[in-house]
Formats: sequence, C-alpha cells, structure tokens
Amino acid sequence: MKRYLPILFLFVIFHGFAQDLPTEPANGFAFPIGSKFTIKLVPIDSVSFKYSIIKYEPFRETVDTFYNENLFAKKGEKDTIDFYFCLGTNGKTEEEKKKNMQVLLIFKNRSKYTMSYDSDIQRKEEGEYEKTSNMGTYKGAIGTEMWPYMIHSIGLNNFKRK
Repeated sequence: MKRYLPILFLFVIFHGFAQDLPTEPANGFAFPIGSKFTIKLVPIDSVSFKYSIIKYEPFRETVDTFYNENLFAKKGEKDTIDFYFCLGTNGKTEEEKKKNMQVLLIFKNRSKYTMSYDSDIQRKEEGEYEKTSNMGTYKGAIGTEMWPYMIHSIGLNNFKRK
C-alpha cells in the first residue's frame, strides 16, 4: 500500500492543478478511464526516466480495438509518448460490439527508446491499485494493452530503457 500512496497523491495533485501543464517531472502519475494524454520523458540517468505530463484532456469516445492508428498525429514532439486510456470494441452488430467491449491503453512511442514501465490498475472505484503486466513500448511503434474488465484508473511509473 505504501508504494501506491505516491501515485494516489500525484493523481490528486494532477487533477487539482490540471491547467498547470506541463507538470513537474515525476516517477509516475495515475490517469482515470477516459483520458488522452502525452508524456515527455526526462532522463534521470542512462537507463531510468521520470516524465512530465505535457498534454491532457478527457476522451469519451469508444474506439475500434484493432483499427486505431488514426488516433495519432503523423508527427509529434521528440521524446514523448501519446496515450489513450479508453473503451474499445469491435464487431459488425451492436450486440457483438457490446459483447466485445474492453478497456484499452493505446500508445504511440515517439522517443528513440524501447521502454519498460510498471503499470498499476484500480479495478474498483476508491479501491486499491494492483500491479498488472504490460508489454512495454517500442520506439516509433503503436501499442495496445487491453483488459476484459472495468478499470477506473491506471498508474504508469518506473520508465526504463530496455
């Protein structure tokens, strides 16, 4: 639990001062479902990074789980990663789409680094955060993490070069 208190603290600070972007670089922040944000990587040493949130806005759309490259601009700021933490689905009928609804974290790594990071999810409102696995980010690539259950918030921290 002690490990999650800094993330929760940063989450509260971030939402209280959302208009004060970019944020001061930190090891991690937490984001609610329905978020679109861009982080800027700030090196600590040759391996580890803090990050600053340089853009944030609510994102309430439901996206296509598999065809979502159009979410990202062709060009972006150097050493940044763009994220969408939202709902996604696929299928031809409304019934299929409802059945296939998932929580997605979609990202495009605009840095020159392949990165690993830790992710913690909050499955219950006001609940505790629990560690979840992720695939990391690959330089220049779009990636997608997906969960078949509701996640209210995700904490991203401990970014490191692979």
